[in-house]
Parts: sequence; C-alpha cells; structure tokens
Amino acid sequence: MPGVDRRVLVVGTSGDYLDLLGRRFPGRAVWLTDASVRKHAAYLAPDAATEVLCDLTRPDEALATLVDHLARWRMELTGLACYDCESMPLAAFLAGALALPYPSPAAVAACRSKLVSKQRWRRAGLPCPAAARVESREQALSFLRRLGNPVVLKPLTGSGSELTFLCAEAQDCTRAFELMETRLAAHDDVRMYASYASSEGQTDPRRVFGIEEFVEGPEFSCDFLLDGDHVEVLRSARKIPAAEQTFGTTLAYVVPAEFPAELDLAALPSQLLTAAHALGLERALCMLDFIVRDGQAFMIEMAPRPGGDCLPFLLQRSAGFDILGAELDVAEGRPVATPDSRQWERLVGLRLFVTGAGVIERLDTAALAADPRVRECYLKQGPGDTIILPPADYDSRVLGHVIFAPSSPDSIEAECLDLSAKLRVEMSEA
Repeated sequence: MPGVDRRVLVVGTSGDYLDLLGRRFPGRAVWLTDASVRKHAAYLAPDAATEVLCDLTRPDEALATLVDHLARWRMELTGLACYDCESMPLAAFLAGALALPYPSPAAVAACRSKLVSKQRWRRAGLPCPAAARVESREQALSFLRRLGNPVVLKPLTGSGSELTFLCAEAQDCTRAFELMETRLAAHDDVRMYASYASSEGQTDPRRVFGIEEFVEGPEFSCDFLLDGDHVEVLRSARKIPAAEQTFGTTLAYVVPAEFPAELDLAALPSQLLTAAHALGLERALCMLDFIVRDGQAFMIEMAPRPGGDCLPFLLQRSAGFDILGAELDVAEGRPVATPDSRQWERLVGLRLFVTGAGVIERLDTAALAADPRVRECYLKQGPGDTIILPPADYDSRVLGHVIFAPSSPDSIEAECLDLSAKLRVEMSEA
C-alpha cells in the first residue's frame, strides 16, 4: 500500500510562479489554484495530484475541495505558504481550519489594509505617513487642505501601483477620486478588493479609499524572517521609479541596497519587530516597502509574504538565494539558509514595459541578449497577447524583466533606459 505523500500547500498564486515552483521543487507542494488562473495560464498544467482547481472566492467550497483532494491522493500537509496578497485571507482561513501555522485572519486583515496598518504603527510610535479613510471627494479634499502638502490616494487593499495617484492640488484629488470610484466599482478582481472587518465595521474597498501623506525620498524594500521576538533581514533592494509610467510604478530593483548614510541600519530590525507585532504577526517571512526621509524608514506596506515581481529571479542571480524556496521552508518550520553578505553581487532587475496598447506582433530580444551586462532576459508576454494600459489594466504592460550587472553604481538609471530601448516591440491595433 503506498505511503502518505507529504507536501506544502501553496494557496492561490500566478501561473508564472506555479511554473517556476513546479520546476524548482517537483513533488514538494500541492497547489490550490483558482480555476480562472489555470484557464488563462500560458504554462503546462501539472499532474492531477499536484494541483487543486476551484473557485477561490468561496472559502468553504475551497476547503471542501481541498480536503477531498488530500483524501483521494493520500496526502498530508506539512505547512501552508502564500505568495500573493489577494490569497492571504483565504490562506489564513484554511490554516485555521486545518490547524496549520500561518498568520491569523486578523493579522492578515491588518496587513492588507493600508490604513489599519498605519494606524497601528502610529500608535506604536513608528514612522509612517499620516493616513485616513475617505468616502467622498469632500473628505479627500479636506485631508489635502489639512495636510498642506501633496497626498497619495490609493485603494485600501490594492496591490502595486494600481489606481494609486499623487495629488498636489484639489483638482488632482477630484479627478483621482472619480476615477477610483468608477474603476473599483466595476473591477473584476473580487478577492483583491473584498470587504473586510475593521474597527469601524465592515469596510468595502470598492467605495472607501485610503489617503495618506506623500513621503518624498528614496524607496526601498526588504524581506525579513520574523520568529517570535527575533528578526533577521534576508535581503534589501533599492527601488528605481519609472518616470514614464503611472505614479508608484517601479522601473527597477537594485540589490544589495545602498542606504542613505543617515539611516540607522542597526535600529532597523527592532523597528521591523515592533511593526510586525503591532499588526499581530508572530512568525512569517515578511516583506516591507519603505521610504527613507530625515534618517528614518517611513513604512508604506508590510505583508507576510516574500517580495514578488522580478525580485525572486534577481535574488537567485545575485546570491543564489531562493526566496520562494525560503517561504516553503518557513511554512514547514525548517531553518532558512541565508547568503553571507559577501555573496551578494550588485545586480539590477529591470522591468520591461510596453508603452502602447494593442496586440503584440513581434518581440525581438536579440540586442538585449547580446549586451555583455545582461545575465537574464525573461518574457512573460509574447506574440498574440493583448496589452491594455492603465488605468484599465496595470499588469499587461509589463512584458517581463532583464537582470544585468551595471557598469557603474552611478549610472544605473541611465543603463536601465539604455537597455529598455534595446527591446524591439511590434504592435498592431487590438
């Protein structure tokens, strides 16, 4: 009689990550995937034992389908991992039902809300932007007038730079609010913008938005391992903003990060620990986005998952550090093997954008691949794919990424623009 198949449960992630995880860790995980992701994925589906397809907007049905799958394939779960913000509430629900270690639903809700997290951090005396919830244009304008400085209007539970606007004047606030009202009311990502419980009752992020002080300064991100009262920073990256894209869009990541001299790096782990505990986190692999101003790390967003986008590819190239595998290790209670600081090679993860809408007819990466600085060129879009630009869609404009070794730390931004121009894209009208 066959033995029990022991695997980590990976809750709801994208097709490219599933493909990457499947190739790196065959037989280690079982994936709970939304049926719509598999339907539109450009990657081969795994074997029947490895993937559970269901509607992830229905937690009870997802749990029942998963339990049936585990029984049918004689599987036993060794832990639970999650790589996507919109899947974290479901992950917390399933962990509770299956008695698996994972941040609580309350902790996940606090992380997901860009307002609740900042309210808790400010109560703990930690640096972060002043923030408020707004339900009307009048409330947004009142916050702008009261602050007297530019503000950022954003969804409470969004991801990346989607529908995030810098507003310096009253007319900026009005236009942004109206656009958010229209777009979020019709948004098809049910899980990303699902209602959640807060101290002010049930909050619907499709009609209630976040507004916060604009903090000006260089932006960074880090991943850190939280275990009780211990914090270990696993990686850091500097973000280079995409000046030609919508506000908040990252053009590139530089690892390892070089921080401003005025930032007290020795105090950062203590700040991360206090910030994580304020959100109810006790043990997790977490990411943090922050901006350095006046020698302080002003925290923007924290989540119990590793940083995404092209960062996993970049960390692998720079130091041989597999952050996706580290998340599986944390889920199973295994130690995480971290690179020595001397192992990191300064590399840049450059995101490749298309500037026009339409259908991709041809992508030519020959000039990129021939450039001696380039270590990797990865495309997730190809001929036949349709590109829709913001504010209608913020994802399809990203064609993939390039990882390169910069010629000089002082010319990174110029080199990003130079390499971006070497990608040849031919489009036709949709």
